[in-house]
Amino acid sequence: MIPGYVLTIFEVVLFISMSLCIARMIIGPAAADRMVAIDLLGLLVAVLMMSHAIRVKEEAVLDIVLVFSIVAFFGTSALAKYLQTDAEAQPQPQPPNQRKE
Repeated sequence: MIPGYVLTIFEVVLFISMSLCIARMIIGPAAADRMVAIDLLGLLVAVLMMSHAIRVKEEAVLDIVLVFSIVAFFGTSALAKYLQTDAEAQPQPQPPNQRKE
């Protein structure tokens, strides 16, 4: 059995990590940084839900966590595919032609 104060400390650390992920989503200089922050935020939410399941001794929450994790994985995969096709659609800058004399 895990003591309640250990779960409380763990959840506080999770909330701090989630706030840092939200800051990275807002500040992130590139779309890939934002995508990684969203993926990590989904993982942290799943872990927080599992911590809640341990605290209240409710096993049904674990099924919800499993479904949430699968949806988050597919969402991240779709966003990565979108960013990849968006990067391929943009024209690449061409280097200036150099004349040989």
